[in-house]
Amino acid sequence: MTIHFKKSGAGPALVFIHGFPMNRKVWEQFEAAFTRKYTVYTPDLPGFGASEILPGEFSLVDVAAAMNTWITAERIDRPVLVGHSLGGYVALEMVRQAPQQFAGLILFHSTAYGDSVEKKESRTKVLKFIDDNGVLAFTSNFIEPLFVNPSHPAIPFVKDISMAAPVDVVKGYTKAMRDRPDNTRVIAGFDRPILILGGESDKGIPPDSLVEQARLNPKAAVTILPDAAHMGMFEGKDASVERIFEFLSGFITSKN
Repeated sequence: MTIHFKKSGAGPALVFIHGFPMNRKVWEQFEAAFTRKYTVYTPDLPGFGASEILPGEFSLVDVAAAMNTWITAERIDRPVLVGHSLGGYVALEMVRQAPQQFAGLILFHSTAYGDSVEKKESRTKVLKFIDDNGVLAFTSNFIEPLFVNPSHPAIPFVKDISMAAPVDVVKGYTKAMRDRPDNTRVIAGFDRPILILGGESDKGIPPDSLVEQARLNPKAAVTILPDAAHMGMFEGKDASVERIFEFLSGFITSKN
């Protein structure tokens, strides 16, 4: 299958994987900070943006396998994965499948825990809501709660991206996220550096849970952004960029 992506910059590779129900364009303002020292790849996950959707009903295992195949086909050498939300779930599964292929892992407003019973029920209700009301009724109202400030100037931009997602893709990923396994074993067993970035006001991923996960591996570090909920690439952009650069400098020699 075809994975659509943007490549820019020069140096060691970073792969930024977007969240749900977005596409690679959500990184445009954020990724630019890294292109002077790194080669930055921003792919559309299967079905989002311009990438082909996986056939039939799919799991995040299938999504990760497609992304690992893409990395091999493009000869991307030992990248650091940066996964936002859904992108973090995919990145964890990519690492589980091919741990030696990656130089490091950054979970950005994401978690290795599987969905709780309550969260699974919530995702099932989303599927029914979409069936009853249409996908735009869901995606057009999905973005504001991800920000601390419901009037943040980035919201219209992110909303436009999210509303472009087709109904079968939104429903397919909702099921895949609901049914994904716990992947804390990936964090515990990965022998490369890990950074976990969270938002102090993220209602979906409590900061305390991220601190717990970082304790699973001595190579893992955690940073909680004080003025962010779930969209630190906008709400805590400067602090996030600075922390990621600091993290990368600890084990990667970038090209100037």
